[in-house]
Amino acid sequence: MNQQHLGALLVLISAAGFATLPIFIKMAYATGANTLTVLTLRFTLAALLLWIFLKPLGISPRIRVKTIFKLSLMGIIGYGSMSFLFASSLHYLSASLAEMLLFIYPVLVSIMSFIIGAEQFSWQKGLALVICVSGLFLILGVSFASISSLGVILGLSSAIVYSCYILISNRVLKDVHSLVATTYVCSAASLVFLLYTLATDQLMLTLPVTGWLSLLGIAFFATIVAILCFFAGLGKIGAANASIISTAEPVIAVLFSALFLGEQLTILQGIGGLLIVGSISILQLCTNNKTSCEPINDKLELETATYQEQDK
Repeated sequence: MNQQHLGALLVLISAAGFATLPIFIKMAYATGANTLTVLTLRFTLAALLLWIFLKPLGISPRIRVKTIFKLSLMGIIGYGSMSFLFASSLHYLSASLAEMLLFIYPVLVSIMSFIIGAEQFSWQKGLALVICVSGLFLILGVSFASISSLGVILGLSSAIVYSCYILISNRVLKDVHSLVATTYVCSAASLVFLLYTLATDQLMLTLPVTGWLSLLGIAFFATIVAILCFFAGLGKIGAANASIISTAEPVIAVLFSALFLGEQLTILQGIGGLLIVGSISILQLCTNNKTSCEPINDKLELETATYQEQDK
C-alpha cells in the first residue's frame, strides 16, 4: 500500500471514529450529563489514556517548548473552541443544519490552502468538493426554514476555526510524533474545560455506569482514535485531501445511527452517500496524477528520523 492510499485509509478510520461521537453523546445525555461535562470528561479521559499509552509504546513526550506551546494553542483555540462552538450551535439549529455548516470546512481548507500556496488546486479537486457538498445536503436532509441567525454564526464559526486548525496542524506536525501531538492537544483542551466547569460548578461526576461507559467511548473512539488517525493521515496526503475524505464522516454516522439507534435511512440519504463515496474516488484518482494534484508538501519525515534530530 503506497503512502497516498495509507493516508486515505487512516483519514477514513478517523472519520469512523468521529462518527461515533453523536451515538455516545446521546447515550451520555440520556444518563443526565450536560454538554460541558461531556466535553470536559471527553478531553480529560482522552488525555489520561494517551499519557498512559506513551510509555509502553516507547514514545517520548519530550519535544521543544515552542512546539508544546503551539500544540496547546491548537487544543485550546482550535479543537477545544471548535467543539464548544459546534455544541453551542445545536441549541439553536437542528443537528442536520449544524453538521452541514461544520462540513463547509473542506471547501474552506481547499480555498485557504490554495491562497497561502500550501497546496495546488485542480479541476478534479474542485469537482470532488462540489460532489461531496451536494452529497452532504442529501444525507443531512437540511431544512432552511426558520433558521436562527445566532445558530448559523456559531455553526459557521466552528467550520472556520476547524479549517484554520487543520491548516496549522499540517505545518506543526512535520516535526512531532502524531501520538505526542494528540496528547498535548487533548491535555490543553482538557485543562481549559476542567477549569471552566469547576469554576462555574457545572461538572457532573455522579453519573451511572452507562454514562461513564459512554464517556469512555467518546474519549477512546471519538477522540484518541479519531484525532490520532487524522493527524497520521494528514501528513501523508495533505490538508485539502484529508478534509475532503473526512466528509465520509456523516455517511458513516448515518449508518451507525441506523445500526445502533434504529434510525431509518431515506433514499435521498443513500444517494447522498453514493455521491460522497464518488467524490472520494475522484480524489484518489486525482492524487495518482502527481503532476497536477499532489500536494506540494505532503510528505513527513520518518518519525524515527525526527526523534534523532530532536535528540541532537
